Amino acid sequence: MKQHPNWYLRDKQGGLIPDYRTPSLDSTNPEVLAFVSQMFARLQDWGFEYYKFDGEHALPAYVPAVDRQKLYDKTADPMEAYWNRLKVIRETIGPKSFIEGCPAGTPLNGIGYFNSYFAGQDVYNSWQGMYALFSSINANAFLNHIVVYLMPGEGLEVGEPMSVEEAKAKRPPEVVDTARTREEPVLGFGTTMAEARTLVTFIALSGVAYPLASVMPELPDERVRLLQQTLPTMPIVPLDLFSRGTDIHWDQFMRARSDDYIHNYPEILDLKVNAKSGIYDVVGLTNWRNEKAARHIEFDEKLGLSAGSYVVFDYWKQELLGVFKNGLDIEIDPHDTRVLLIHPLLNQPQLIGISRHITGAYSVLNVSWDAAKNTLRGSSETVPGAPYAMWFYVPNSIRLSKVTTRPEFTSKLDGNALMVSFSGQQQPVDWEVQFTTR
Repeated sequence: MKQHPNWYLRDKQGGLIPDYRTPSLDSTNPEVLAFVSQMFARLQDWGFEYYKFDGEHALPAYVPAVDRQKLYDKTADPMEAYWNRLKVIRETIGPKSFIEGCPAGTPLNGIGYFNSYFAGQDVYNSWQGMYALFSSINANAFLNHIVVYLMPGEGLEVGEPMSVEEAKAKRPPEVVDTARTREEPVLGFGTTMAEARTLVTFIALSGVAYPLASVMPELPDERVRLLQQTLPTMPIVPLDLFSRGTDIHWDQFMRARSDDYIHNYPEILDLKVNAKSGIYDVVGLTNWRNEKAARHIEFDEKLGLSAGSYVVFDYWKQELLGVFKNGLDIEIDPHDTRVLLIHPLLNQPQLIGISRHITGAYSVLNVSWDAAKNTLRGSSETVPGAPYAMWFYVPNSIRLSKVTTRPEFTSKLDGNALMVSFSGQQQPVDWEVQFTTR
């Protein structure tokens, strides 16, 4: 500021215009743009690949205190100056570096330059602290994978429940941050296993950017598996473009118990899959309340499915629920999400689920049915050394004959459900299941 006082935005009294208490640069000034380009070139040389622009918006356009008569270019359109600044940065860092914008409520201004937007409130480390993440998804998911990726919250609490004292002993002081709660005392940290399932399910089935920022070293294996079974983010395009955010004021939310919070979060997430693994639905059914819920799901009314019979596989329980027509009844534990893979019933054996990914699609390279030889063939991309399981529905009229895979395998036929598992390999695994008619 001492060297270049004319580089900064000023108010009518000549004072500096702060953003996050930092004086803001005048993007209409060519010297400022040259400095910004030089700075980002140096960051690129240092190896940075991911940038977050916090409190990001077009200051001259949205901050009334800015005196536009003190801009370097008084005739400049503030929005064009803003876009030009983003253009300079993007051209400097190239197309492969990732920019997350925290846009201060103006998410459309940087489209074309940002890769993702964080367009929600800060989260904190408990179930209620994750509600801001759900609000962001439901209010902004219509943008996701269309013009930008949605970054729903900068953190994901899948750690085990613990008291504040336990957290102080286990976690860095920065994580145990009571200021996040805006005057409301912290009662504890972490989430139940059911709540953690709901969190990873909403991230995975909405296809938003995965805000992986839990306290990783303390996670037990079963919680690490939740992350492994929902990563990576798949190329999901939102079909429901209507906001399900809430009008509740943030301060009211912070003082409310989870069950008192009047939200508009969907109780059903329906992902329509058309991939090598088949054409089917992956349906997340959430119970937001503290008591167990009993639901009846109509396939046509709730999921838009045509009349017929459907094979239903429960992903988190990893079991075949059976064949259903028109709909089914289901119970959901408090704060839990049941994930059902619903396949149209075929007159042949069919793949209905895998252990690798919640969508049933990631890792499946191809599947084909040879009717002449009564053989189902496929290929899967696996994680070396990690268990990989597949589930097949076998009609009553057909009997299992032989399973063939390159690595050693185990198989179990329980009623109509056939499970085949093997250890993951470096190269894709070809598998083949032969059947005979009864």
